[in-house]
Amino acid sequence: MKIDVQGRRATLYLNGSSNPSLIVDGLKGEDLQGAIALWSYSGEEVYFSNLKITPAKSEPIENGGDAAGTWDVQCNTDAGGFGGTLKLVRQNSTLTGIWSGGLGPDQAVNGMWRDGYVEFSFGGTWPEQPGTVIATLDGWIDGDSAKGRIKVEGRAMGRWTAVRKK
Repeated sequence: MKIDVQGRRATLYLNGSSNPSLIVDGLKGEDLQGAIALWSYSGEEVYFSNLKITPAKSEPIENGGDAAGTWDVQCNTDAGGFGGTLKLVRQNSTLTGIWSGGLGPDQAVNGMWRDGYVEFSFGGTWPEQPGTVIATLDGWIDGDSAKGRIKVEGRAMGRWTAVRKK
């Protein structure tokens, strides 16, 4: 097994494959550097062999990107893509705002912000199967760009990216 961690992304490769078996994009830790830990379940013996840790130059990423502003958002899910405009206001760690685009116009947004990490959700209507859905997005803001994961309950999962409008 090989685990490659760069910035907020971890990629896991198994059995010497050049294609990743698992990608975690959007690690949630606030520290972008630190120690490595390996452990097992309590009461079980585990052996590690041929362990090699190779330090790499840190990614130019900083925690603390502000969420307030107007964003152009693109969502790519396993059920298709959609876009929209997200207008956010931040008061301390609380996010509020409006989403307009795929899933409907003028949807109320509520969530939280912590040192550049965001989690927020809004309601809407799924086009192919009418009915109310909740979209939840989480991820990181770095300057005037953002990205993370999206889940539309009962309908889709995927990735989102955003660019702050100037």
